[in-house]
Amino acid sequence: MTEKSNSAEGKHSGIRRLINTGAEIAGGAVGGALGFFADGPVGAALFGAGGATAAAALKRIGEEASERLLGPREQVRVGGVLAIAAGEIRQRLENGESVRADGFFESKGASRSDAEEVAESVLLKSQREPEEKKIPYMGHLFAAVAFDPQISAQLAHQIIKTAEQLTYRQLCILKLAAAKQSFSLRGGDYRNHGGGFAKELYQVLYECLDLYLRGLINFGGGVAFGPTDVKPGSMTVQGLGADVFNLMKLTLIPNADLAPIVAQLR
Repeated sequence: MTEKSNSAEGKHSGIRRLINTGAEIAGGAVGGALGFFADGPVGAALFGAGGATAAAALKRIGEEASERLLGPREQVRVGGVLAIAAGEIRQRLENGESVRADGFFESKGASRSDAEEVAESVLLKSQREPEEKKIPYMGHLFAAVAFDPQISAQLAHQIIKTAEQLTYRQLCILKLAAAKQSFSLRGGDYRNHGGGFAKELYQVLYECLDLYLRGLINFGGGVAFGPTDVKPGSMTVQGLGADVFNLMKLTLIPNADLAPIVAQLR
C-alpha cells in the first residue's frame, strides 16, 4: 500500500471516529452519515454528481477537523454536528431532492468552494459552543443551505454568526414567537407591572429585548426601549430571524424546553 493510500485511509478512519464520537448528540444520524461518506455505490455517489460533490465538501472539512487537537467535548460537538448535517443531506437526497447547482459546491481555482467555507464555519462555531443543545440545529442549518440557492454564501455566514451569538433560550423564544398562537402569552407590555421583577422574569425579558434590538423579532409594530416594553403575545419573527428559524429547523425544539419561558411570559 502506498504512502498516499495510507494517508487517505488514515483520514477516512479519522472522520469515522469523529462521527462515532458525536453519537451522544447525533444519535441515529450517525449511521446515515457514515453511509453518506462511504466510498462506492453505497455512499453519496449513489445519489449522482450532486450528492457526491456535497459529500466531498463535507468530507474534506471533516477530515481536517479530525486531524486537529480537539478536547473530548469538542470531539463530541464537532462529530455530532457533522453527523447531523451529513445524515440530513443523505435523507433529503433519498427523498428525491437535489442539492443546489449554482456553483456552491465548486472550487474556485486555488480557492475553496463556498460549501467548504460555510461547513468549516459551522464546525468551528459548534466546536466552541458550550450550549450543546444548539448543536443539532447548527447541523440542520448547513443541511438546509446545501439545498437552497437563495441563500448565498455571504448570507449563510451572516446567519451562522447570528446563530452563534444567540443563546439556546433565545432559539426557544424564536420558536415561541413563531408559534405564539399555541400558547397563552401576556398580551400587553410590562410598564405597569406591579410587585417588582423577579430574576426569573427579567432575564427572559432581556433575552426578548436583545432579539428585538438585533432585528430578529418585532412586537407588532410597537417600539421597545427597554425590557418593560416587551409584548410577549405580539412577538413575531422577522427578517434574519425568520431565516434562522427556518434554516435551523427550530420547529423541532421540544415544547418542554419552552415551558419555563412560557411560565414567565403569561
